[in-house]
Amino acid sequence: MNPPWKADRVARRLAAAGHTLVSPEAADRHAAVTLIIRPRRGDLELLFVRRAKVPGDPWSGHMALPGGHRDGADADLLETARRETREEVGLDLPRRAFLGRLDDLHPVTRRIPSILISPFVAWHDRDIGVATNDEVQYHVWVPLGALRDPARRSEVRFADGGRERMYPSILFEGDTIWGLTHRVVMNFLDILTERVNR
Repeated sequence: MNPPWKADRVARRLAAAGHTLVSPEAADRHAAVTLIIRPRRGDLELLFVRRAKVPGDPWSGHMALPGGHRDGADADLLETARRETREEVGLDLPRRAFLGRLDDLHPVTRRIPSILISPFVAWHDRDIGVATNDEVQYHVWVPLGALRDPARRSEVRFADGGRERMYPSILFEGDTIWGLTHRVVMNFLDILTERVNR
C-alpha cells in the first residue's frame, strides 16, 4: 500500500520527472494554468472549472484549469499562474505552494490562436473555499482515483479544420475533461503512476 500523498512527495515526483519546455518564440502568446491539488481521505483531489460561455472564445464552456494569458506586469509565468488563480477561483496561493511544472503545450491547429501554455502544480490544504469570478460557471473537485478509473474514459468527437477527430476524455458526474486540460491531467497522472510503480 502506498503512503498518503503529501506535498513533498508530489514535489519529488515532479522534480524527478522533469518537464519539457517549448521556446517562447514558438507562439504569439504565452499562458499559464494551475493544476491545484488538495489532500482528502488519503487521496488527492484536483480542481477543475467550467469556463463561462463567451462568443469567440475557443474554450468557451469547457472544463479547464484556472489560468490565462501572461500580462506584461507578470514577473514570470509562475506569477501569471498565481494571478489567474487568484482572479478566477479566489485562491491567493503563495509561491511556496507551487510544487513544480508539467510539460509545456503548444497546440497547432487553425481552430485556436497561436499559444504556448505552461502548466504548474500547486498544493492547497488551507481551509479557504473557492470563490469563482464571472469567467467561470462553476468549479468541481475531482478525486485522483476517479481520474485514473478506466471506466470513466471516453472520447469526444470534434470537427477540427473541416475534419472530424476523436479526442480522449474523462467523464465525471456529467462533466467531460478533454483537449488541452486532458493532456495536462494525463501528464500529471503519468508522472505519479510511473514513480509509484517503480
